[in-house]
Amino acid sequence: MKIKTDFVTNSSSTAYIIRNKSDKKLTIGDFALENIHLLQGFFDQFNWYEDDSRYTKVGLLESAANTNIEFAPGETKRCVFGDEQCTVVGTVYDYMLRGGGHSKNFTWRFQEALR
Repeated sequence: MKIKTDFVTNSSSTAYIIRNKSDKKLTIGDFALENIHLLQGFFDQFNWYEDDSRYTKVGLLESAANTNIEFAPGETKRCVFGDEQCTVVGTVYDYMLRGGGHSKNFTWRFQEALR
């Protein structure tokens, strides 16, 4: 019998369909700024992250800016977020976009859970 002795993860990721409703080119950084309230919802569900200094509004916005996802005007794009990305935006959006939603310039919906 083999026994795994190295790192074992329960990580997953989730695919979403995100649409830029505007007539301007936007980024996932714009999405994060427009939907910054999702971070508080994340803390409400997963309060152990509140003590992690990376999980702040600034941390989320910087993480999103480094993700380099761009949307052309009116473009719909499949985006994957997950905690295995080890980024603030990956972890927060993996969970907080699942219910779908909309904001001034974006709509989003769950597509599939990936393992």
